[in-house]
Amino acid sequence: MFYGRERDVPETHQRLAEILEILSRVEGVREELVADIRTKIEREEYLTEAKLNEAIHRLLRAIMADEERVA
Repeated sequence: MFYGRERDVPETHQRLAEILEILSRVEGVREELVADIRTKIEREEYLTEAKLNEAIHRLLRAIMADEERVA
C-alpha cells in the first residue's frame, strides 16, 4: 500500500524499510530479493498471518524451554 506521506507509514513497516535500505548498500546483497521484500512491505503483504503464527510458536517454544531449564 502506498501511504503518500512518510509519517503515515506504520512504524513496523518503516523500520523494515530502513533495514532493507541499509542491507541494499552491503556488498553481496541480492538486489532482486531486496526489491521483492520492499514491494511486499509496501503492499502490506510481508507480515502475513502465517509468519506471525510461526514467530509466536517459536517464542512459546523458547519460553517453555527456558522454564524447563530453570525448573
